[in-house]
Amino acid sequence: MIDRLLILAMLGPELALWRRAGRRPVVWWRDDDARRTGPALTLLLGMSARYSVPLTVAAIPDGDLAALAGACGVTPGVELAIHGFRHENRAAPGRPSGEVVDGDSLAEVLASLDTALAAFAKAGVRPSLFVPPWNNVHRTLETALAVRGLGLSGYDGMLAPEALPPRVDAHLDIMRWKPTARFRGARRFLDRARRLLAERRRKRAWNEPIGLLTHHLDHDEAAWRFLALILPVLQPQARPLLSAEVASQAA
Repeated sequence: MIDRLLILAMLGPELALWRRAGRRPVVWWRDDDARRTGPALTLLLGMSARYSVPLTVAAIPDGDLAALAGACGVTPGVELAIHGFRHENRAAPGRPSGEVVDGDSLAEVLASLDTALAAFAKAGVRPSLFVPPWNNVHRTLETALAVRGLGLSGYDGMLAPEALPPRVDAHLDIMRWKPTARFRGARRFLDRARRLLAERRRKRAWNEPIGLLTHHLDHDEAAWRFLALILPVLQPQARPLLSAEVASQAA
């Protein structure tokens, strides 16, 4: 009850300004780190179905993609994206975590990407979006994605549908990660959400997406409880199509 009232108090006035302008925020939902099916994924997909909210599930290629594809395929509006190659941190000590590092050649990254694409294809999935682990976007990875015609999703960037690769990011992480994974807290989450909404309204950037980010395997009870409250309020839509996808559909 407290979180529900807090949501109304912190987001209600801003959302009212959007309605007064005849606009609705463009929110989309991305969940990371899927490797296999299980109770947490079932709960996640259940929320997507219950609230009729589309969802992009970023799956690691070395997981059970066939089972993931089967589970996601029966829930309307759920798509799979590629989440790295093996989700292994190859960064040097003291550097931000990442899977593609300086010294990796384009040929090496393309080979890893092709292996990932083949794994998804074997499961009957043709993903159009790549989500790098830890949202670490390396220049060589960007080039490889552009070569293969894939979109990119990192964190906290603006929509770039005409870029190569085209990009749509997440912005609202429901979790905190240090010192351990836990729910971010309603006030922290809602304060950031309100700022993002207000920025877009003031700039009249009505169609600039806001990405909700979750990690179903790491959610505590508080995170699940809050997610069930915020989804009907934010009303996420299907992931915005990027220019490469629009072109491929028109071909």
